[in-house]
Amino acid sequence: MMPQRFRMLPPSAAPLVPHDIMAGLLGWRVGRETLETLRQKLQVRFKVRHVFFSTSGRAGLSAGLQALRALNPERDEVLLPAFTSFSVPSAVVNAGLKISLYDLHPETLTPDLASLEKSLNSRTLCVVACHLFGYPLDLRSLREMCRQHGAQLFDDAAQAMGASINGKLAGTMGDVGLFSLSRGKNMTAVDGGIVLTDRDDVAEGLTALVPEPVGFNTKHVIESLMLLAMLRPRAYWLPASLPFLNIGVSIFDPVFRVESLDHWRAGLAGSVLQRLDALNDGRRKVAASLLSRLDKLDEVCAIRPLPQAEPVFLRLPLLPQKGAWPHGRVPEIPELGVVRSYPLALQDIATLKPHIVGSGSCPVSALLANNLLTLPTHSFVEDADMMAMTAVLKEIFKKADNIADWLPGCSRHTIMENKV
Repeated sequence: MMPQRFRMLPPSAAPLVPHDIMAGLLGWRVGRETLETLRQKLQVRFKVRHVFFSTSGRAGLSAGLQALRALNPERDEVLLPAFTSFSVPSAVVNAGLKISLYDLHPETLTPDLASLEKSLNSRTLCVVACHLFGYPLDLRSLREMCRQHGAQLFDDAAQAMGASINGKLAGTMGDVGLFSLSRGKNMTAVDGGIVLTDRDDVAEGLTALVPEPVGFNTKHVIESLMLLAMLRPRAYWLPASLPFLNIGVSIFDPVFRVESLDHWRAGLAGSVLQRLDALNDGRRKVAASLLSRLDKLDEVCAIRPLPQAEPVFLRLPLLPQKGAWPHGRVPEIPELGVVRSYPLALQDIATLKPHIVGSGSCPVSALLANNLLTLPTHSFVEDADMMAMTAVLKEIFKKADNIADWLPGCSRHTIMENKV
């Protein structure tokens, strides 16, 4: 069963409602008090002492890195997972730092600690841990490893606001934490970032780095109204068809300004924050339904959260059991919001290579970039959509009835068995 004509699911969505727009307008009128109210709510909810706001997630990451660098000027390298959002290395380069890489485990998307430790050295400022797709990481071992090497831990929960593991909230398990408020995240304010820390010395650096809120911006109002209307499946096909909007495009771009959040978007964020739990609960229900359906397809393997984890399933990632898709093509279904994730591992981004130090191999990250497929989990996904997703995937494998239909190469299990 395919979707109706002109109905198109966004790959990820945190929908706005009219009340959010009114809250944005009120935030603009009230001014600074809106930011302070939002700050206090976040301090209570996430049990942290210091909260700062940035105009984007990558701006918040850059500001946090610069604050850490000011405390450790002799260290200038940041360790990143080789498979992550291109905004993460963009922030590192924006902060004037170098990049080294570590690999991930394909079954869980957790850091490969052996790979990570090989890249740790006396110049490592911090390790960035990313809770990809809303799957929370257990950072206890990584935190101890960082301490042993004198490095800091940056808890990047841009995709995992509200997720937890062993009672610890994503974004609060490091020296600095981050949430993103961009469209398509767990909650949105059109764009924006939230930086968290319990360390007074880091907070002092952030106070100096994050400027006063920018003034009223008509662009943000227009974007808010567009999100209100255009994220809905009956309308999403229109912005998705306009190439200049770059919807779903991954771009490495280190040239941006580090600014704070304006009062309009702070008002939006405060309103949507009240629905964060409901939004995440809805994603969990959709993910549970998708997982039960995918369990009946032997040819695919949905990535599962760690034990004791409470994920928020920003999207549901899956891999082909054989390590590659039939005909070597990832079966994207844009009408159903079924799309690839990041198209390249960080070591393969040509414009990023001059900023990377070390020559460590990250084969699992390359495998993920080539093969990972993600399914939408937001509130617009209906039973008919899930039926269509599984039916299309089943048909793809049904047609691949001989070995020649498969792209030759190692499976993810072979890669893990042969890693050095």
